[in-house]
Order: sequence, then structure tokens, then C-alpha cells
Amino acid sequence: MKPIIKNVAMLTASFSMLGGMHVQAAESITFAGWGGALQDAEREAYLKPAAKALGITIKEDNMDGLAAVRAQVMSGKPKWDVVELGSNECVMAEREGLTEPLDYQIISRDGVADNLRGKNWIASNAYSTVLAWYTDSTTKTPKNWKEFFDPTIKAQRALYRQPFTTLELALMADGVGPKDLYPLDVERAFKVMERIKPQVANWWRSGSDSAQLLRSREVDALSIWASRIDELKKSGAPVDYTYDQALLDFDCVVVPKGAPNKALAMKLIAQIMSPESQAKLVTFIPNPPINSKAYDTGIISPEMAATLPTSPANVGKVAFFDPIWWQANQAELQRRFDLFIQN
Repeated sequence: MKPIIKNVAMLTASFSMLGGMHVQAAESITFAGWGGALQDAEREAYLKPAAKALGITIKEDNMDGLAAVRAQVMSGKPKWDVVELGSNECVMAEREGLTEPLDYQIISRDGVADNLRGKNWIASNAYSTVLAWYTDSTTKTPKNWKEFFDPTIKAQRALYRQPFTTLELALMADGVGPKDLYPLDVERAFKVMERIKPQVANWWRSGSDSAQLLRSREVDALSIWASRIDELKKSGAPVDYTYDQALLDFDCVVVPKGAPNKALAMKLIAQIMSPESQAKLVTFIPNPPINSKAYDTGIISPEMAATLPTSPANVGKVAFFDPIWWQANQAELQRRFDLFIQN
């Protein structure tokens, strides 16, 4: 009996080794994102379901924007397969030849508007700049962009310290329709901003800065990312905001040129853009879906949809940021804008 037991033990060990070899041989792919709360949400909504569906291992890394992608591609040995960038950076990366064309035979475009994708990139989640204000102010506060840029309303204001977004808001305040913004009438926008320049108490640099301005009551009204003001409102702060003439921007996903697992990268992006994954993301973080089919999945409640700028109820009220126009004009306008706020 002992030889039989020994043989069984040997067979068991052999199967165990084969199993280990199978795990080690499993395909893997690396996703690089912004880190923080957004990537935590993406892990639950995108990466874990995709790993299960594709039968692969998805590794993660963090990056800080296009410069990191550029360095990897120029080295000839990129280590990332899918990277999430800002909309401007996705357009620039395509122009510089830093990314691979996306395979739209694998990645479905159903539910994704034409202005939210390019040859080498596709928007992955949205965020919007909205007007927010205090509801318990003893003086009149602006509740739309026309009032915000009206100097007769003596309120302390704050705006984003960037020309993109800020110029669009000024033009909508002056009567330009959300669908008619581009090409931007730059001269007109600067004239509108000049009206309220003395009342701009702060030009904020980050989302946390903008939220702190409201917490500390340093300003009465400001432009702010919707997710930031929504957090404050839910915490009980006496603030409110509107999606009317909000400006919607987005992050997008790309495949770096020479990515080690290009074929798998296309499959991962297809999973990220599925209606189910898109819908799940907003249950973890208030970054609304790009794929309009997400609202048909039943994952997003009607109550939640009412708070999202890409929902059927709100999407007609918002303006869509145009990163292609900005890439052609940003360098010149950045210099002019910086001088404007300094003088």
C-alpha cells in the first residue's frame, strides 16, 4: 500500500505544481490612473469586473499625467497598457504619436457621442464645472452665469485659475449658447471677465482649494467641480448649485505606443466602456458615465440620475468642453490669461 500512497502523493504534488504554473502563466495587464478616490472607485467598478470577465490579472500603477507617458514611450519600453489622462492630454498624446489607435471592432462606440472619442482615445468618465452659492446669504448671490458676471451684484466670487473652462463660462454669461461656444470668441470673453475682475477674491488652483473657499465662507459664489459642491451639500452645508450651463469635461483612456499587451488593452477598454461598468462607477464616486446606455442598466437610480450632468434630464443643459480646439489655442491663451489675472 505504501507505494500507492507515495504515487498518489506524487501525483497530487504534480497537479499542484501545474496549477501554480497556470496561475503564473495567466495573462496580466497594467492600468495606470490618477490614484486617490477615483482610482479606488475604478478598481471596484472597472478593474475587478474586467479581470473576472477576461480571466486576467490587472495590475495597477499611478501616474501624474502626459509627461510620464511621454517618458515611457520615448524610452522604447513602456510598462503601462492602459492609461487614464485628462481630455487635453489625450488629444495632445495622439498628435505627438504617443498612443496606439483604438480598435473599435472590439471597443463599442454605442452610447458614446462622437465628440467624446478620437482615433486614439475615448472618454471614460465625466466631471462638470457648475455655479455654486450660499443659500443663507443675507445679500443677493448669483444663481446663473449672467448674474455671476454682472458687476452690479456685489458678491465675492472665485474662478478657476485656468483659461479653459473660465472663458467658456464668461461667454455663456454674455448670451452665447452652450452648443455655440466653439470656436471661442476670445476678445468677447476677456471683456466679460474684466467686468467682475475686482470682485474675484480668489483664482483657485485645485478642487480642494475651491471647496475650502466655501467652507470658510471666503466667497459667496464660485465656479466649482460638481463633485466637490455635491459633497458639501450632502454634509449639510447651506450651499446649492445648478447644472444649467454647466461645462462638462472628461478623463479618457489611451494605450501608450508600444504597450506590451496591446490586444488585451483593447479588451480592457471595452470593459471600461460597457454600460454596466460605466453605471457602477458613479455608485462609488460622483463622476457620471460617458456611455448614455449606463442609464438603461437599472444600476443608477432615478434619484441619482437627477444629480448627474450626463443623464437624459440634464445633458441638454450643459456645454461640452472641446479639447481639440484648446490644444490648438492653449499656449497663446495661457500666456494672456496669466497676465490678465496678475495685472
